[in-house]
Amino acid sequence: MLKSKILFNISGSVAAYKSAYLVSKLVQNDYDVQVVMTEASQKFIGKATLEGLTGKPVMIDHFEEGKMMNHINLTKWADLIILCPASANTINKMANGIADNLVTSLFLAHTWDKPYLIVPAMNTAMFNHPSTQESLTKLKNWGVEILPTDEGYLACGDTGKGKLLDPEKIYDLLINYFQVNNKKKVKGNILITSGATREYLDGVRFISNMSTGKTASTIASSFLDSNYNVTYVHGLNTILPDGHSENIQYSNFDSLNNTLQHLISENHYDCMIHAAAVSDYTIDEIKTPGQLIKEIKDKKLNSGLEEVTIRLKPTPKIVDRLKSLSKNQSVILMAFKFSTEDDFQAAKKDVQKLFKHSHADYIVLNNLHDRTSNDTQLNFKVFDKTGLITNLVNSHQLAKTLKNLIIK
Repeated sequence: MLKSKILFNISGSVAAYKSAYLVSKLVQNDYDVQVVMTEASQKFIGKATLEGLTGKPVMIDHFEEGKMMNHINLTKWADLIILCPASANTINKMANGIADNLVTSLFLAHTWDKPYLIVPAMNTAMFNHPSTQESLTKLKNWGVEILPTDEGYLACGDTGKGKLLDPEKIYDLLINYFQVNNKKKVKGNILITSGATREYLDGVRFISNMSTGKTASTIASSFLDSNYNVTYVHGLNTILPDGHSENIQYSNFDSLNNTLQHLISENHYDCMIHAAAVSDYTIDEIKTPGQLIKEIKDKKLNSGLEEVTIRLKPTPKIVDRLKSLSKNQSVILMAFKFSTEDDFQAAKKDVQKLFKHSHADYIVLNNLHDRTSNDTQLNFKVFDKTGLITNLVNSHQLAKTLKNLIIK
């Protein structure tokens, strides 16, 4: 899943070639970048370069057939707009409401509900000219973020202000802008457990299950994409979500249990989604001929043994203690029930039992028979305490539904 969407405008400055590096770095770090160029900027950098970097057609002509509303649609699409480099000509046009190309038309259609950043680049005399300084002041007062210029040797041979800010610094400022902006928009704190526990027989062998974390990862990615803070507690070799979640790894039952006890008693979570496949049994003791073994951590059982007897003991139900241990006593708990029942009524009874001992607010039922050959789980049934709410085909639909239930 891509991160934020960036509308990257380029105007006619010698520094336009440096925009390619910045565009490339943003794309490499999973930002969705759409480039828009003025006619003049093509004198300094070719659109083929930028199309190769983004994998998208560069937009230039706002009268292009079939794309007459780009100046409206692109502003709606973007999470952030940047003009880099911004020439004196384009800056002065923007400040005076002139919309004679796609870049300036986009600015005139800007609705001020998202950031607009300008990175000036020009000759020192042009930068210091009263018209340019007045335009920059006007744009800043309107709410445009004006990034500073560097000072140094310019392409024209002069030395002074107006040099394009180093692309690495621009990138850092952009990322910081997203992080600060996203913190302001955080909708809530979500704890999601994912993957499978491993109960170790010795230093290399363990008992586990088929959980990969695919479903939980999709759910976590969806919450991250909607500006929730996500703490993702995951098993070894579990699929991680896209985006900036707090990822905490566990190994066996005890590891997961201790991690959750600490997290939920110390932190305020608005919702806990317990999707981890937790072992119902752990190793109690191992018997080999003439030997009783309680624990082997760093060694391997002799493969030549004639017989090995493994005694298991049941583990407590982690899900039953989540609400009582939670710092937030009003936390929403969403639990998962994995079934092998062919009979829906029998599976439904298992869900009802889980509601009674876990005090969950919602339970997601899925079935072994709906698991594909590549370990993708399909067909989810969501219940509340009154009964079945909805049937969902895939984990993307499930994620959307769980978000709506939280809002509700």
